[in-house]
Amino acid sequence: MLRKFSLQARILILVTVVTTVMLSVIVLFDSYTLQKSVEETYVSQLDGMTTAINGRYEESHSMQDVQQIFDYIQYKDNNVLELTLYGKAGVLASTNRDIVGNPSPPDLLNELQLKGTLVSHIRKDADGIPKDRLTAPLKEDGVTIGAIQLLINTSESSDLIRNRIQFIIGVGLTIAVLLLIALWFIIRKLLIHPLLKIREAAISVKKGSAYKEIILDSGQEINEVASAFNEMVNNLEGRYKELQLAQKQLVESEKMVALGNLVAGVSHEINTPIGIGVTAASYMEEKSKDFQALFQESKMKKSDLEDYLKTVRETTGMIQTNLFRASELIRSFKQVAVDRSIETKRRFMIREYIQEVLISLQPNLKKTKHHVEITGKESLIIFSDPGAISQIITNLIMNSLIHAYEADSEGHISIDITSHLNQLTLHYSDDGKGMPQDIVEQIFNPFFTTNRGGGGTGLGMHIVYNLVTQSLGGTIRCESKVGSGTDFIIQIPMNEG
Repeated sequence: MLRKFSLQARILILVTVVTTVMLSVIVLFDSYTLQKSVEETYVSQLDGMTTAINGRYEESHSMQDVQQIFDYIQYKDNNVLELTLYGKAGVLASTNRDIVGNPSPPDLLNELQLKGTLVSHIRKDADGIPKDRLTAPLKEDGVTIGAIQLLINTSESSDLIRNRIQFIIGVGLTIAVLLLIALWFIIRKLLIHPLLKIREAAISVKKGSAYKEIILDSGQEINEVASAFNEMVNNLEGRYKELQLAQKQLVESEKMVALGNLVAGVSHEINTPIGIGVTAASYMEEKSKDFQALFQESKMKKSDLEDYLKTVRETTGMIQTNLFRASELIRSFKQVAVDRSIETKRRFMIREYIQEVLISLQPNLKKTKHHVEITGKESLIIFSDPGAISQIITNLIMNSLIHAYEADSEGHISIDITSHLNQLTLHYSDDGKGMPQDIVEQIFNPFFTTNRGGGGTGLGMHIVYNLVTQSLGGTIRCESKVGSGTDFIIQIPMNEG
């Protein structure tokens, strides 16, 4: 329950509880002590009456004298409600004449013989007056021959005790309130304020703000905590710089690996059209030699000439087509490779450039059954960093190929390009497996990967995030549900400034 309150409130609550308990103990002890003192006074008073009556009774054995003493005592003390003398035969004398002659309570004398003076409290009587009934033995020659009972009004003593309790409670509450106020200020100054400063410092460190060392003039323990926090932050700053350097090196390494994969893939793609061209050229050379031999031997016929010309036409067309294909691949590769190796902004047609990036990714895409579709305005021109765009598209597609689909499945990847005012929106989506929310929330974190066993570094999407937010000055968000594919919405400025 106390965990819901602040530290200061918890301390004050505990102090209040302890103070209340202590005050209650003091009140109970004081009221008990005062009650005992009043009882002792009454008993002493009764003892005095008993001694006087006992002396008079031993002298005269006259109930008339005892009755006079009773009446006199009641007259002099308004608190005395009733005085009664019990004997073995019954009530011998009493200020209440109506009970004289009534039988005495059974076993009263025997009880007095064993216990001495008896005291009983009457708090709830018909008249509402608090009373005490005190009964003392009447002795003759050391033998209990009767009992004197005093019924006394204790209103004054009850009021005294009540007033005393109220006074103690009032004083105690006043002291408790003053103590709590003083304690509140002390806790606030010596504990809460220093802790709040440490908390503010922790928040500033969390936000990445410039750190100012905490300087406190508080208790030794709080000062030691602040000193330890300062030392921890200084150590963290050093380690953070080392981590940033290591992360930068890893990112650069990842970029070079991606560039190496691009080189290897495009080299393989270029080999195919060049190989076809070389084969066609070799075939045409062989046919040319055969044709030349026929010509030299004067055996050439019209049909041989027609076949040769047909072969030359088909072969040169094949060579031209494949050389053009190789030229296109080299041009795309050169542009993409140069853009990735240098960070230079230029004007370019965004859709056409993404198509060139896809050409460089053909070695990876043609191993799958997936289809990539680009939609959007053909002539849309932006002024931005094409190398960053290339790496973003490459990482997104490779992320889908690795994570979004099962082996041998057929998928559809779309890249939609739209613009509004000076804002370009790239909407990348795949229809793969999707991701649960806990993975979506961590996807841009460095070194986070669900394919660690398959060689994943966890830097691909982190690089994408840095390229979008830092190199391009834009924003990126990921939306995904299990079984519903994944969407990346990227927004970047179309022109500088």
